[in-house]
Amino acid sequence: MNARYGTKLRSLRTRAWLIGGALPLAACLAGCSDSAPPVRHATFVDLGILPGYTSSQAGAVSSDGTVVVGTATTAARNRQAFRWNSLQGMVGLGFMAGGTFSTATAVSANGAVIVGGGDALNTNPLTGFRWTADEGAQPVEALPASHLCHVAGVSGDGAVVVGTCLQVNNTAFRWTASMGSVALGRFGTGSNQQSAALAISMDGSVIVGAGHPALTGAVMWSADGSPTILGKLPGDAAGAATAVSRDGSVVVGSSTDNAGTSRAFRWTQQTGMVDLGNSVSGLLGSFASSVSGSGNIIVGWGPTANGDVALIWDTDHGLRPLDVALEADYQTQITGWKLTQATAISDDGRTIAGFGTNPQGQTEAWIVKLPD
Repeated sequence: MNARYGTKLRSLRTRAWLIGGALPLAACLAGCSDSAPPVRHATFVDLGILPGYTSSQAGAVSSDGTVVVGTATTAARNRQAFRWNSLQGMVGLGFMAGGTFSTATAVSANGAVIVGGGDALNTNPLTGFRWTADEGAQPVEALPASHLCHVAGVSGDGAVVVGTCLQVNNTAFRWTASMGSVALGRFGTGSNQQSAALAISMDGSVIVGAGHPALTGAVMWSADGSPTILGKLPGDAAGAATAVSRDGSVVVGSSTDNAGTSRAFRWTQQTGMVDLGNSVSGLLGSFASSVSGSGNIIVGWGPTANGDVALIWDTDHGLRPLDVALEADYQTQITGWKLTQATAISDDGRTIAGFGTNPQGQTEAWIVKLPD
């Protein structure tokens, strides 16, 4: 399939979903009583796959839901970061100078700054990058004496980058253009001390991740590097925070028991760490991957006997499979697809990104647009 035909086909698919949502509305306008308001349908958009690649996975979405970033993979497991919007479709970001692979992990509020990792000439085998349209993918300065570095998050204005470098053990860091990479400190005892930074709030005031996963669990850092240990759920063996709300007041992540079963959690200063529950039949665990700006909607996934299933949690309904929530709340069915992981949600909570198995059996990135 050529790129132009693929773009037209995706456009037709999108229109089909929109038309499918419009028909019930037209019927309702013709014959419904005033007591039955029209159903507001969600819109599902498959994002496609880069030419020459065999799969795509969405990793993050911009604040307004217009830009999605992620990674495309070939049959030989070669990877390239991508940027998607409705006008350009999916576009590969290329590699750092001399590099052969790249992955995208986070995006700024307006979609102009993208961060991720890959290899580059004369650098560590794994190096973080910061991408802009003018400069392309530029390496993020590594911590001294580090061997591998991974960038996981970027502030809303694109000025602050966070991640983890291997300095004997893992060490969380915060990067700015003026200060370079600054270590956030490690936790634990003796030579076993470690830490990891996994996300940053939109306003750049809070960084979240893990200290020593077993000894301290989830950790939150303020902008000046001061840490607060959030811990893990009672009785569990390890914990890590994976996402944070706009102002840093709500933190989400996963806590793991001694048997290796993970449970998604939500933390606030008032409630402490709260298990999101296991009300979904057949669910063997849960992971929280992203949270809306207000902290009231969380997305993620969980394993089942038949593979992963995308999940959504909100304060009114609790934890549900995403496809179940779409049908119940918006009478929207995603026919032929299996939604396996929901990986990101926009600041307003109206755009959810993830990936799943498409009708052709390929792993493909998607977004769901919820009505206002």
